[in-house]
Amino acid sequence: MTYYYSFNDTLGYMMTPALNVSATYARLLLHSNRCSPSALLAGTGLNAAQLARHDYLDWQVMASLLRNFDRQQAQPSWPAELGAQFNMAAHGPLGFAALSAPTLGAALEVMAGFTPVRLTTAIVATETRADRFLLTMRDATGDALFAHWIEAIVFKVLESLLGAILGHPVGANVMLTFSGPAPPAAEALAACYTARVAFAAPVAALSVPASWLALPSPLHDEAVYRGNLARCRDILASRADQMSVPQRVQMLLRSHFDASRLAPAPPPTLEQLAAQLHLTPRTLIRRLQHDGGSYRDTLDQLRQRYAAELLREARYTVADVAEILGYREQANFGRAFRRWFGLSPSAWRRQ
Repeated sequence: MTYYYSFNDTLGYMMTPALNVSATYARLLLHSNRCSPSALLAGTGLNAAQLARHDYLDWQVMASLLRNFDRQQAQPSWPAELGAQFNMAAHGPLGFAALSAPTLGAALEVMAGFTPVRLTTAIVATETRADRFLLTMRDATGDALFAHWIEAIVFKVLESLLGAILGHPVGANVMLTFSGPAPPAAEALAACYTARVAFAAPVAALSVPASWLALPSPLHDEAVYRGNLARCRDILASRADQMSVPQRVQMLLRSHFDASRLAPAPPPTLEQLAAQLHLTPRTLIRRLQHDGGSYRDTLDQLRQRYAAELLREARYTVADVAEILGYREQANFGRAFRRWFGLSPSAWRRQ
C-alpha cells in the first residue's frame, strides 16, 4: 500500500494530496550527513522510522524538510550540490529509463514526460524553438523558495544526465534559466553548473541545441529502457488522482499514442478528454489555461515528442508515423514536422 504524509491530516496520513514528492528524496536528505536527523525532522511530526514507511510526502512536508536543511548549510549553493549527489539510481525507474534511453532527446523526454512518477509539484513540458530544445518547469505550489530549490536540484540532475550521455561536461551550449530573481550568492550557485545560468526568466527551463536530440547514447540498453518505461507508466496510472489536470491530460494522450503503435486511431478530442476526466469541456479549457497551456498545445507537443521517437525506429515508415499520430494526410504531418524541426521527416531521419 502506498502512504502519503501531510500536515493537513490529523491522523498523519492523507490518501489524495494534490501535490507531493517521492519520500526517497527526504530519506536521501536524512542520510546525506549534511544535517542532523533531529534538525532535519524538527516540526514535521515525523521520525526516521516513520519516514521509512512513506512512499510520498505532501509538498508542504518536503518544503519544511528543505527549510530545516537550508538552516544547517553554510553555502546557499547547496541545492545544486545536493542535485549532484542524487545519482540517476536515486530516481528509481524514471532515472533508469532516462539513463538507458537510445538518444539524448529520448532521455530528456523521459525526464519530462514521467516527472509525476517522482513529484507533482511542477508542470514539466518540452518544446522546440528555432534551433533550441527546451525542457520547461512551472511551479504548482506558489512557494517561490521551494520552487527555486527544486529548480536548482533538478537542473543539476539533468546536467549530470546530459554529461553522462555526452561523455563530458555540457558547457556553454546548454542554458539553465531560473524562474525567480537571482538569489543571494547567485554567482556561487551558477558556479556549480558547467552550463550557462540566468535568472528572472518567465519560466524555468533547460535549453540545449536541437541538433543534440538525435545524439545516440553510449549507455543505451533497449531491454532496460523498455522495462523501466513500462514501470513508469504503471506508476503514473496509479497516481492519476495525485496529478494536476494538465498532467492527467498528458497521461491520457500518451496512453493513446502508445496504444496507437499497434492500432492507429485519431487522438481523443477535447470533449472526449473532458468526459474521461469527469469535467465539462469549458472547465477543462479553464484548468489548462490556468497552468499556461491548452489542449491544442499539449497535443502538438506530444505529437512532436512521439514523432521524433517513432522516426528513430527503422520499422516505422514516415507514413506509419503520420498515421500513429492521427494525421489523415501525410502532407499535413510533413508540414507540422518542418515547423517543429526545420526539416522534412525523411531529411531529419537521414541526419
